[in-house]
Amino acid sequence: MFSKYYRVLFVWILVSVASVQLISAPVSRAFLVLTGKTGVQDTLYMGSSAPTAYEAPLSVEFNAGMSGVTAGSQIYCEWRVTRSFMQDGFQQKEEYLVRQDEITSYIFEDDGTFIVSFAFSYREPDSEIVPGPDQETSQFSINASDLFVPNAFSPNGDGINDELKIRVKSIVSFNMRIFSRWGQLVASGDQNSLEYSEGNDNNGYYTCWDGTIGGRTAPNGTYFIHIEAEGAGGMHYTVKSDINLLTGLKNESSEQR
Repeated sequence: MFSKYYRVLFVWILVSVASVQLISAPVSRAFLVLTGKTGVQDTLYMGSSAPTAYEAPLSVEFNAGMSGVTAGSQIYCEWRVTRSFMQDGFQQKEEYLVRQDEITSYIFEDDGTFIVSFAFSYREPDSEIVPGPDQETSQFSINASDLFVPNAFSPNGDGINDELKIRVKSIVSFNMRIFSRWGQLVASGDQNSLEYSEGNDNNGYYTCWDGTIGGRTAPNGTYFIHIEAEGAGGMHYTVKSDINLLTGLKNESSEQR
């Protein structure tokens, strides 16, 4: 009976130690914070995919979301990102990024589909390294670049097409200058100084000119725009185009109001 008591006590000690080890094991709920050009943020937990594609440049914070880490423990994290993309009509895949920090960030300037995997291991004081549980992957996409320049606008105060807006998608850098027919510089700006907004058509727009020179309405006529831009994946754009300024043009629907 005495030996039976000690056997029960021994089993109870083993179960208690196992329970303590289980409770003290670190836990990760890793996630990504994706921030677009307008500052809007989305949080994407591991095991989920972003519902829509993003524009480049896209800022991404990687956060291991660790909890239950005891004092003196060491955590080893690894993020891996692979990229799938089209090149010369063929689907390509590459190892894109590796980071080994619990919290880190990166600005994505390429297009394609990005698959993120995360793994961690830990070591308690005076013990061996223990791998954490398997983590599911997450996925997000960045659109290919595009740039469109309209050939006219009508700053007449009717609220329709009053400003010259250049439609862009995944444009990483943007620089433009507008000249009169006599070579006078009437407007200029880049991705840092121009107003950027997102339209209902899921495209971005740079507001490049309001049709004034020195605070006064510019005369009707043809002006010239020169754009140098770089899109996702290193796509380069050089645009030299005419812009027609039509201050007297009224939209039919606005005249009927």
